[in-house]
Amino acid sequence: GAASPAPATTRVAVRWISGIVLLLLAAAAVAVGGSLFVAVLAAAAAIGAWEFAGLAGRLDARPPLWLLMPLTVWLTIRYAVPGAPPALDIAFGVGLVAGLVGLVVSGSSWRGWMAAMAGAVYVGFSLGFYVALLNWRPSDHGFGIEAIAVPVAAVILCDTGAYIVGSAIGRHQFFPQLSPRKSVEGSVAGLFAAIAVAAILGPLLLGITPWLGAVEGLLVAVVAQAGDLAESALKRQGGAKDSSSLIPGHGGLLDRLDSLVLVAPAVYCFYRLISLG
Repeated sequence: GAASPAPATTRVAVRWISGIVLLLLAAAAVAVGGSLFVAVLAAAAAIGAWEFAGLAGRLDARPPLWLLMPLTVWLTIRYAVPGAPPALDIAFGVGLVAGLVGLVVSGSSWRGWMAAMAGAVYVGFSLGFYVALLNWRPSDHGFGIEAIAVPVAAVILCDTGAYIVGSAIGRHQFFPQLSPRKSVEGSVAGLFAAIAVAAILGPLLLGITPWLGAVEGLLVAVVAQAGDLAESALKRQGGAKDSSSLIPGHGGLLDRLDSLVLVAPAVYCFYRLISLG
């Protein structure tokens, strides 16, 4: 019995080390910006799409990779190419025509085609908004990194607050049918942590009022936790614990991106609604 804590301690250490390394790599890519950021994001989207294909395959809807992968990457980098709306039109046009022609030629199922389109939208279309945020150039400001830093910091604090408080005092389960380890107490703590950090960083980095920063934090917390639960639903329906075993102690990359995927389009729309750009 005395030997059992050591493996548990090792697992925690591996989880923290790999998490820190992943965070530092992401921070470096954002800080450098430009084509490096786009390339890293496109690679992450491709890995996430590959993991999505594995999960969808468990539901008898495995998407054809020849359609899913390029469509996902194209949707991810669409804001980095000239004429973003045409790039979007091309993506969905090719996905529709080439996908259905390929379905007829190969004899594959409609479920696979639908899964490829859905996976590309879920992973690529969503993550592509981070490129839009990085290239954000409102009229007298030079946002960009700041437009990403505020929501990402809110997501990190939300996840951290939920984990710490949930582990310490979590008693009431939050959506137990999807994620038994999540608690109401942890989710509430994560929500307030996201609101607090956005209310502080919003005025400092974006020049918005603390109240608008708090609203952004609330939006980020709700969407981040919804994204986490949505990916949990996909894994549970497919009978999988993780999206893959790519990251030691964390599972797959999609397991780490699930809270961030839906945040990008939500924050982009929020900035547009408050006329920040």
